[in-house]
Amino acid sequence: MAMIALKRPLLRILMFTLLGACPFLLSAQNIDIQSDDDKPIEERLVYTRQNTFKVAIHSQGFGIGFNIGKIKTINRTTNWVAEAVSLHSPKEIKTVTISQYNTRPFVYGKLNHAFVLRFGYGESRRIFGKPYWGGIETRWTYEFGASLALLKPYYYYVVTYQPTSSGGYIERIDEQTFQSDIDILGRAPFITGLSETKFSPGAHASLGLSFEVGKSRTRVQSINLDVKAEYFPLGVAIMAAERNKWFYLTFMLSYNWGSRFNKY
Repeated sequence: MAMIALKRPLLRILMFTLLGACPFLLSAQNIDIQSDDDKPIEERLVYTRQNTFKVAIHSQGFGIGFNIGKIKTINRTTNWVAEAVSLHSPKEIKTVTISQYNTRPFVYGKLNHAFVLRFGYGESRRIFGKPYWGGIETRWTYEFGASLALLKPYYYYVVTYQPTSSGGYIERIDEQTFQSDIDILGRAPFITGLSETKFSPGAHASLGLSFEVGKSRTRVQSINLDVKAEYFPLGVAIMAAERNKWFYLTFMLSYNWGSRFNKY
């Protein structure tokens, strides 16, 4: 009987607590529903496509890209990815010849300008959704695919000496690729040696996090952090001191923007 007497006051307190909370729960629900009704129709549709551009900086250069996405579910989006990035060596140090005026800075020992085209497939999966009042949506991403390195020879302005019939030498300015025994004046124009560009195929894979910061459902604005591993069987020669480096590990920070829409 004592236990029943104790339970009755507790039940009354619980009932009054629930009844008192109901108006607040209903009002919160009404506010949420009302806020959705106030949104324009384009903000309440479910979209199936997502295309974005991106600009990026990574640990060995810069890049741009384009993603074509298909929204499978609220938690999963697939992407076809194309991007182009520059690739530099950490050993690149610019210098200037002080013995001459108006000379271009150059990188001593550089063999090639290196650029990489990447084509891949990937997915993004939601970790934390965005609350109804806004905020940041977090996703983890992965991507894999083919890479193609473009290696354009790096030319220098150099001093060469041409013998004369009298036994002397004439000093000339010439354009030449790197040799350790040349007198370098500066860097030649980028277009020099463009027709001599070579190709090195490879493959890449990446893993990262995406932070969606956009307020509109129809607009995409996100910041991505990725780590990318890349392999080139034929190697990529950038500097004379590290010829045919075949493996690269880079860290990339990118800003992505675009739109969500339906394809009818």
